Amino acid sequence: MDESVASSSIVSRKSPSESKGGDTRYRRSVLVSFSVMAAIWIGLTGCGLWPPFVEAIFLPSPVAVTRTLIRLVADGYQGVSLLDHLFISFCRFGAAMLISVFVGVPVGLAMGMNRTLQGILDPPIEITKPVPKLVLLPLLIIWCGIGESPKVLIIVLAIFPIISVSAMQAVKAVSKKKIDAAYSLGADHRTVFWRVVLPSSMPEIFTAIRVSIGVGVTMLVGAEMLGTSSGIAWMAMNAADFLRTDVVIVGVLFMALMGYLLDLAARLLEAKMIHWAGKQ
Repeated sequence: MDESVASSSIVSRKSPSESKGGDTRYRRSVLVSFSVMAAIWIGLTGCGLWPPFVEAIFLPSPVAVTRTLIRLVADGYQGVSLLDHLFISFCRFGAAMLISVFVGVPVGLAMGMNRTLQGILDPPIEITKPVPKLVLLPLLIIWCGIGESPKVLIIVLAIFPIISVSAMQAVKAVSKKKIDAAYSLGADHRTVFWRVVLPSSMPEIFTAIRVSIGVGVTMLVGAEMLGTSSGIAWMAMNAADFLRTDVVIVGVLFMALMGYLLDLAARLLEAKMIHWAGKQ
C-alpha cells in the first residue's frame, strides 16, 4: 500500500478512546446548553427569590410551571388526563409520520431512479410544497369532515414533500463511479439498487426524517385546530384563550420534549442501521 494512502487512512480513523471522548464532550455540551436556558428562565422570573423582570402572566417561573404540571398530572385538563392528551397527539403525529416515510421514501427513490416517474410525480409535489398548509384546512374540513383523517392529513401534507424530495435528491447524489463499478463487476439493476444506491442514500433520507420530525410536531398545532377537544397542542391553544400561560408553557415544553426525544430516537436508529455513514 502506498505510504501516503496508508497514513491518510490512519488519520481518518478515530480510536475508540477518541470516539468516547467526543461523546463525553457532546453530553457535557448538552448539559451546559440546558443549564444556560434554565438559568436564563430563572433569572427572568425570579422564582420568588427576587422581583421578576417579566410578569408571570407573560412568563411564569419554573416553580409555577412545575406546580401546574403536578396539578395537570393529577387532575388533567378539561376532563381529559394529561397522559391522554399526550397519547392522542403522539398517535396523530405517529400516523402521519409512518404514512409519509413508508410512502414518501419509495416515491422519492423511484423518482430518483426513473426520469419518467420524476416528470409525472415531481410537479404536483413541488407545487404543493410551498403552499402554507394551514390555508388548506377549510378544504380538508369540506373533503374529510372534522374527524381524525384531516388532522393526520394536514401533517402528512407538510412532511411528505420533504421526505420524498430528499430521497430523490439522495439517489441523484450517489456517486456514478460506484454504480459503474458495480455494473462492471456483473451486478444487475436490482443488486445495484439494494447494494449501492439505497445504502448511499440512507444518510440523507434519515436527515430528511429528522427535519420532518420538527416540522410534524409544529404542524400538530394546525392539526388540533380542527374541531377537537384533546391533544397537547389543543390544550396549549385553549389555555391561551384564558391567559393560562403556565398551562401553555407546559404544553409547549411537552411538544418540545416530544420532538427532541423523537429526534434522538431517529439518531440512535440511524447510528444502528447506517453504521457506514461517514466512513466511505
